[in-house]
Amino acid sequence: MLRKRIAALALAAVMACTAAVPALAAGASAPADQTQTLGMDNALVSIAIEATDNAVYGSPVNVTIRATPEDTQFIAVVLGIGGEAKGFVTLLLPEKVRILLELIPLPASMAADPANTTNFNLYRYLKQLIDGNDVSVLIRVAEELTSLMAVLQYYVPALQNVVTGMNDALTLIRKYLPENLVTHIYLDEQPVDSGTYVAGAVTLNKGDVNTGGLALFKVARKSEGVRQYWTQQTPAAMTVEEAKNFNFAAVVEVDGAILDNPTVTYTYKKKGGFLGLGSTTSSEPPTEPGEYTQTAVVGGNYQTANISRSFTITG
Repeated sequence: MLRKRIAALALAAVMACTAAVPALAAGASAPADQTQTLGMDNALVSIAIEATDNAVYGSPVNVTIRATPEDTQFIAVVLGIGGEAKGFVTLLLPEKVRILLELIPLPASMAADPANTTNFNLYRYLKQLIDGNDVSVLIRVAEELTSLMAVLQYYVPALQNVVTGMNDALTLIRKYLPENLVTHIYLDEQPVDSGTYVAGAVTLNKGDVNTGGLALFKVARKSEGVRQYWTQQTPAAMTVEEAKNFNFAAVVEVDGAILDNPTVTYTYKKKGGFLGLGSTTSSEPPTEPGEYTQTAVVGGNYQTANISRSFTITG
């Protein structure tokens, strides 16, 4: 419970930063143009989300958020909803907010890596706290923020705007990712795996009218330079004992390098009797007499042509 509360308090602090910069950066000597409070006047806000066109796994993917007016503070969420990307969650913050977080120093004793504590700050602390953890850490924050508002509002008058922004972001997460899905959340990390993503952004000023901030994009599986072949060539016939000791796996190469633990799906179809009646299909290597056809399909972040072969197991 203590660890959960520390996580919630730290996340409350960072989100409060985005809404009340002067309160948190008073002792950081931030430049004047970086200390503007959020939403002094309500405004019509436009948020555009763009992703790399024709993105392919293995090449850089860049999701950018452009807000109008430029000083608009927001929370952007990128969710992996399909393919290998499913379960990926990242929060993207505006550059000015990120810079301000880096200007807020923290004791080196709070760093997870004692050997890397130079210029340790709030931003680095939040990354070590968030990156790789389950998304439920974020989901608990809104409830924790609400329960702590009476205390935190004394220091951060604009906290209500932060809670509103967090709840809007959480609504998007809950809509596309069921709570029981195993997920991992990151701070300011770009998508990597192939699959389908949805990105959304909300302003932190509840009075602003948000006119955009939703995008759907895909990262394709890599096919160029990918090939697969059998580890061992099957003889025309093998005994049951030989079949038990045979390596039925396929090798997957990417740009000439063999992949460790590639994602490959195997099917074994046993030939039936008259007109194929009695045929059976299994994903496990056969060890019983019969005529078989094996097919290997590459999955995960890669794709290439399927390969098949036929063999017989004798009694």
